[in-house]
Amino acid sequence: MRNLLLVLITCSSLLLSGLVAAQNKTTSKVIYRYKNNQGITVLDSNIPPEYVSKGYEIVSLSGKVIKVIAPVTEGAEGERLYREKLEREVREREDIQLRRSYSNVGDIDAAKTRNLESLRGNISILQANLTSARTRLQNYQSQAAAIERAGRQLPEDLLKNINNLVQEEKDIQVQIQQREEEYKTVEQKFDADRKRFVEITQ
Repeated sequence: MRNLLLVLITCSSLLLSGLVAAQNKTTSKVIYRYKNNQGITVLDSNIPPEYVSKGYEIVSLSGKVIKVIAPVTEGAEGERLYREKLEREVREREDIQLRRSYSNVGDIDAAKTRNLESLRGNISILQANLTSARTRLQNYQSQAAAIERAGRQLPEDLLKNINNLVQEEKDIQVQIQQREEEYKTVEQKFDADRKRFVEITQ
């Protein structure tokens, strides 16, 4: 009696496994179509790894092509195609961001004006600071010259002030150059954005 019970349980398990496998096979929604090494078209629920890079199609059970996966190109040509693909993806993301940021070219022109005016104001402040630093430096240098003509030794504080102002003048000049380069970069970017916006909207 016990042996009979074990046989019944085993048979039930095998039957259940078969039903699950059949159900999984029936509920598969797509198949793959590819060519093997003999050039024969194969339809299967999976693709051997060696055929993936050669390209294949994803097909529905009704025979409709859902997606085409292109073959992977190797060597220099493959690298070129890959770079072009990356560039297209970057351009697509930039175009989406451009559309989200502006509704028309007037918005781009207004944003350009605001940004350039802000940079120009910053440059003007730096130029004023440079003029002030140069004026103070000239005053200290005049004091130093008068002391030397009198045959006296230059005070340490005066020498320190002169050196500090010389360095300050150099620092401000570097900042002005950086802002002027940033001005050109921002101007060129807005011009490029305007041109691209017109291309993708018209």
